[in-house]
Amino acid sequence: MLALVITMSAGFTSVYADPASDKVKIKQVQTQRDDLENKVETMDNQIESIMIKINSNETNITKTQKNIKQNQVDIVKAEADIKSEQILFNERMRVMYMSGSSSYIEVILGSNGIEDLISRVEDIKKIITFDQNVINDLKSKEATISLKKVTLDKENLNLLYLRAYNKNELGSLTKQKSDQTVIAAQLKAQENKYGAQLVIDQAAEVRQAAVAKQVALKTITNVAPSFTPSRGGATVSSNAIIAYASNFLGIPYVWGGTSPSGFDCSGFTQYVFSHFGINLPRISEDQQNVGTFISRANLQPGDLVFFGTPAHHVGIYVGNGNMINAPHTGALIRVQTLNSDFTYGRRVN
Repeated sequence: MLALVITMSAGFTSVYADPASDKVKIKQVQTQRDDLENKVETMDNQIESIMIKINSNETNITKTQKNIKQNQVDIVKAEADIKSEQILFNERMRVMYMSGSSSYIEVILGSNGIEDLISRVEDIKKIITFDQNVINDLKSKEATISLKKVTLDKENLNLLYLRAYNKNELGSLTKQKSDQTVIAAQLKAQENKYGAQLVIDQAAEVRQAAVAKQVALKTITNVAPSFTPSRGGATVSSNAIIAYASNFLGIPYVWGGTSPSGFDCSGFTQYVFSHFGINLPRISEDQQNVGTFISRANLQPGDLVFFGTPAHHVGIYVGNGNMINAPHTGALIRVQTLNSDFTYGRRVN
């Protein structure tokens, strides 16, 4: 019967549900998904910024192209003005020629007296100045319009290039966002999968805790009842210690825990022995110095069993190479075999 119990205990330990592992996986997936969602939010802001740039750029393109069209109208008008003023200039020259003066020099030489000469020179100066101003003005208008045309064409070209660049950037960001959204959805699916597994493992853990308790109780019934060490002046049966300890099977390991809401290894042994008026130090390293040294061959149920020197773990021996203990983070209080790290036991007197 006892051999069957030990076999059940070993099998139980090897398939123990691990909700802690499920929670770690869920946390990892959530962290990755949160990072992706933050990236998507950043991309949304970048896309919005690019859309604003595109809209502003389109407005500028429309305005520039409107100015180009107006510039073309201005060029046509300027060319018409130039042509009109050129006709006037030619007409004036033709009239002067037809009146018998083929040049400004002849007009001056044909003067009558000094006063007439001075008057004609002043008139000629005015005509020449006027002609020069007309020609310069025509050239200035032509140069200004041509320069404006070059500027507008360059501006339009730059705006068209900016349009292409912004649309390319928008397309790239939109694709990246789409890809990230797909990955985030996949991670969400993984999160749901691990969440479902967590529910399954937690249910299995409850069932396994019940089995562990039954195993421990069956183990207790096979422990020799004759071992009754003295506990602080009173006789406490090892069965009573193990029976009391078995009440906490299935309680989760909590680092620093010292109560039934959660124990660490030394908090568990301290709590169990305090129930019988035996005060143990808080940590396993100090508990290792209490009582009498016991070798593995001489272990009896109710002895404290330690692992490492100084001890990093402690449990309560229940017999047949097994102990009841709070194993580690993510595990529950359970019965399991002594591992290879076992150093020695202590019997508390």
